Amino acid sequence: MNKYIQISLFFILLCSACQDPVDPDELLNVNDRTYIIGYLSPADTLLTVHVSTAVPAIGIQIDLNEPSGDLERYIIKDALVIISDEKNNEIQLTYNPERKNYQVAATEFSITGGNTYFLRVSANNKEYTSTCTIPEKIETIAEKITLREKNEYYQDYNLDFTFQDIIGKNNYYLIGGNAVIDTEDGPYYSYLNFELNSFLTDAIGDGEIIGQNSTFSYGITDEATTAKVTLQVTNVEEILYLNRRATYLNNYNEGNPFVEYSIAPNNIEGENGVGVFAGYQLTEKVIEYELK
Repeated sequence: MNKYIQISLFFILLCSACQDPVDPDELLNVNDRTYIIGYLSPADTLLTVHVSTAVPAIGIQIDLNEPSGDLERYIIKDALVIISDEKNNEIQLTYNPERKNYQVAATEFSITGGNTYFLRVSANNKEYTSTCTIPEKIETIAEKITLREKNEYYQDYNLDFTFQDIIGKNNYYLIGGNAVIDTEDGPYYSYLNFELNSFLTDAIGDGEIIGQNSTFSYGITDEATTAKVTLQVTNVEEILYLNRRATYLNNYNEGNPFVEYSIAPNNIEGENGVGVFAGYQLTEKVIEYELK
């Protein structure tokens, strides 16, 4: 056994010796990138696109306690941002200094399901483009709420909800929701935490029923009588699904040295462009539930 261990160690040392040394200065020799984010939906009241400079994570000091100062210099405020459709209709978004993004009222430009839209951004003397298609919308959500546990301190409820997958194409869903419980001291918010299960696909089969469950609770001393439960199913493009899932996994695994971080997807075309331009459709259902 010792012989095999010695041979293994020899090959490890040999491979290590063959690696080129890393020059720390080269880690900082990375060009800044133009970061562009825009999500479109027929439910939007504002069409918005964020344009800023993405800098290397190594060697750059940013004071997060001064968002109006230190971070302000990364926002690109003089870009030309245009959204157009398949019929060559287009609209220019204007920079909003309060929201620090480019926007226009949704009433000025129609966004409809199934249609394709094009983004064009001119910033830092460079051109960037991208394309998105608005998915179909889930029609209905079904739910079942049952009392899970009741004791002298709190009542715990189980919530199951389902929806039917849209037939004929690959779909990607994000789910979420919350329960607002009326109490004598005011509203109490209980968020439905689906964790990684909030990312769903139709991999189980085209047109199948997809479901998930969560819980919400409140303290009995609050003397609550009703809960307003909001359920949300968002049908999103694959790149938006992958983007949000990568963000979730990176946040969840932050500080874990044994997990490799997920790389966020990119569909921004252009030199040193990075980001996501994608479409989505939101379906929401609100239930007034009488607490037992």
